[in-house]
Amino acid sequence: MSECLKAFLETLRSDRRVRGYDEAATKQAIVLPLLHNLGWNTYDIDEVTPEFSIGGKRVDYSLNISKANMVFLEVKKVSEELEEHQEQLLDYAFRQGVELATLTNGMTWWFYLPMKKGDWRKRKFYTVDIQQQECDDVAARFTELLSKDTVRSGKAVEYAESIHKGRVMKEAVADTLPKTWNMIIDDPSADLMDIIAEATEKACGYRPDTADVRQFLGTHQESFTIPEEPSPSETRKPRRQRERTQTFPMPAEPSPS
Repeated sequence: MSECLKAFLETLRSDRRVRGYDEAATKQAIVLPLLHNLGWNTYDIDEVTPEFSIGGKRVDYSLNISKANMVFLEVKKVSEELEEHQEQLLDYAFRQGVELATLTNGMTWWFYLPMKKGDWRKRKFYTVDIQQQECDDVAARFTELLSKDTVRSGKAVEYAESIHKGRVMKEAVADTLPKTWNMIIDDPSADLMDIIAEATEKACGYRPDTADVRQFLGTHQESFTIPEEPSPSETRKPRRQRERTQTFPMPAEPSPS
């Protein structure tokens, strides 16, 4: 599967016609061949169900194992932005109890854990960009998250959970570190002042007293304080650029149960 999948991805990356695909062409020329390369029987509507109906609405594809909905897949044309279609897909998946969903325009794929609690925007855990990311990495991510074998075994959701957990942890640490540092600088502990005094003594041979260290920190507190808002360079990025480049480090493979 892997070599055929990588060959297909390489063909997509070099095909200049792709950018002009409408939704129907995106489904026929990208999505269905990709699913086929991931082991799904795209000729069996009980396995790859098109236009799956949900309370009068429809999701483009439901990937099924033994007639159970396992993955919902919503497709847009290649040139279309995905941002406005997230909430609808997650609503459909949540109502059906589907644990894994993906929204794609063929070249960019956003992966979700719809059953997660909290803000629906945080249920997106990974982005695959066929054009921008390394072909081997793209093939590996598709295999781990969307192949029939990993979906059937439950490893796809397990892997997705591990990515999501790593993302949540990193976001929490990144958000908390500046706040923690600023609290320390605002009200330095005796241990911190001892560390500074000791380092100063080693450097010049004279140890400042606690009052000197505290005064130094107070005088330069503004310089030491870290802004807790996003950097200007990040906030100036267009929404599309921020979303397309939002990838996260891969966790270690889940240990066998």
